[in-house]
Amino acid sequence: MSRHPPVRHPIRNRSVSAQAFRVRYLRRSRELYRRFLEEKPWIAQLYRHFLELRRGLKIVDVGCGTGDFTRYLVRLCSGPCIAIGVDNKQQSLRAAEEDTKKEGLSEQISYKLGDVLRIPIEDCYSDLTCCRTLLMHLQNPRRAVSEMARITKPSGLVAAIEGGRMVSFLDPRDEDYTELSYEANQAWLRSIQRLEGKEFKIGERLPSIFQEAGLYEIRSEIHADAWLYCDPRRRLHDIKAQLQFEYSLSRENRGRDGKYLLAGGLSRAKISRYYRMHDRRVRELLSDDKKLRTDTSFYGATFVLVTGRRRR
Repeated sequence: MSRHPPVRHPIRNRSVSAQAFRVRYLRRSRELYRRFLEEKPWIAQLYRHFLELRRGLKIVDVGCGTGDFTRYLVRLCSGPCIAIGVDNKQQSLRAAEEDTKKEGLSEQISYKLGDVLRIPIEDCYSDLTCCRTLLMHLQNPRRAVSEMARITKPSGLVAAIEGGRMVSFLDPRDEDYTELSYEANQAWLRSIQRLEGKEFKIGERLPSIFQEAGLYEIRSEIHADAWLYCDPRRRLHDIKAQLQFEYSLSRENRGRDGKYLLAGGLSRAKISRYYRMHDRRVRELLSDDKKLRTDTSFYGATFVLVTGRRRR
């Protein structure tokens, strides 16, 4: 999925209308992401082989949210299997159950309310215990991985998929904005670490975290995405809707985001300049379909996939 650089916003309390808008967009974005995966079949091949997906597995997806990744794994197993999604938000689980029923997967997938540090599943239950973009939100990811290992069978697989540091953005028509975007992104990441004790780009640290948690046979792969606004596989309407949503979030959260950028080491002058350049660029793209459709700015990001086995 394409994303305007570089600030990543944690979920915060919003007004009722803003929250409703966000929910509508998230439902739409899930549809677009499914379409994105269908256009890149090699991604499914990577997950199928790296996570050793096959019929008959017992899978636990921790921090499953609305269950999109849980259902994706079950479909990739190409045969009967059992999966449990665990999340600490009841509202997300209700949405997961509804969507799972719609997709005809209720006999294979169930959901439980629980926390990653106290997973409500017995010892040695699963063949595969996994999480996706969960450890980035935790102050003690090693403890979470140890808990995931607890519910995994001896020699079973524990897996995590998290964002990595290899992130790229280049606007060939605006080198100044390209450089300032990079500085803002780095400042944001530093501030999250300083203020919240979390590492959002934790992917490259996963192998050492898995080792500290007592896992063995640790492996790693990278799932890299690149996207362009000029890519004909993406609908113009979808691109504009996503840009508008991200622009709205940026404007809504600007006060707090500015404090985070300042805490991350970006000067007030650079913060103001970044927002001016960001806003001007987005408005220009949204106001000119031809410019948006021919924009060759490059966006790239990586997910780091890591697996390890529980010792006997």
